[in-house]
Amino acid sequence: MHLPNLEIVRAKTLEEIGLRTARIIEALPPDATIAVSGGTTYRRILQVWREELGPIRVKLFPVDERMVPFDSPESNWGMIQQLLLDPLEWPRSKRCFVESMGEQVAEDYEGLLRSVFATPMPQFDLIFLGVGADGHTASLFPGGRYLDDDKSWVLRTQSPIPPKDRVTLGLGVICRARQVVIIIAGKEKRPVVQQMFKGDAALPIVKVLRHPV
Repeated sequence: MHLPNLEIVRAKTLEEIGLRTARIIEALPPDATIAVSGGTTYRRILQVWREELGPIRVKLFPVDERMVPFDSPESNWGMIQQLLLDPLEWPRSKRCFVESMGEQVAEDYEGLLRSVFATPMPQFDLIFLGVGADGHTASLFPGGRYLDDDKSWVLRTQSPIPPKDRVTLGLGVICRARQVVIIIAGKEKRPVVQQMFKGDAALPIVKVLRHPV
């Protein structure tokens, strides 16, 4: 592993993972920027954060999103708002994403990022990732040409499973974060975790682990 700012969180239950990661968020300064992944793993974790975080008001962004309306059960940002931001009455100014999932979503999201980060490349204080059974992370999938792209802030990608159309932070943005936390949960992930620790270069998650500083 090359990234000195990377932590892998594994535990027997999602509740334990939620508690451990809530402590990480609590240690951040008030105006910190964090990006959160979606998917089933994060559903329970978000519920734990809602119970634990109270009035913490960091600026929160999605790592990636599916090209569906926010009220769809497939929406990552919709899930984050429903389970965490709305119940805690998170200020609108610190809910950092586009207004809707239009065809210009990648450009719109990049524009929002440029308004927040006055730097040549965004540097989040903290990014939470997951790992799919195929080794994908964020919406960066095996075989994608974008896996060698360190310069793009936001990408449109396609998943091998529906909903196919996605938008995601680029690899360079993810790996530049001050802290990256990878959450691994579920017995079905064991084979890919073994591949990950063997350094299988075909896996997007390994691209994160081995990204040069």
